[in-house]
Amino acid sequence: MSKHEFTIINPKEKGGYSFSLNVFKGKAQNDIRTSIVAKDLLVILQSSKTANDLVSTATYEFVMDKHFVLHINRGEEIVEEEIEVEETAEKEA
Repeated sequence: MSKHEFTIINPKEKGGYSFSLNVFKGKAQNDIRTSIVAKDLLVILQSSKTANDLVSTATYEFVMDKHFVLHINRGEEIVEEEIEVEETAEKEA
């Protein structure tokens, strides 16, 4: 991505486009309220079936640096185990 692609959309922004977005199960795991770009990226990811499949098992980190380079890192896979609860019935004598 290039700087001019961002400045055309929002010329009033003074270069604060860098952000970090951690996504798991289609939801941001960190505060992205101050980054319009991060919020837009999250909406795009949420609308993609492939992206939703990927973020359903692992946390992904999306970081855009001040040079407009987007870095994507996959975190550890999270396995949710279902815990079976055994109910013990008391026997009446």
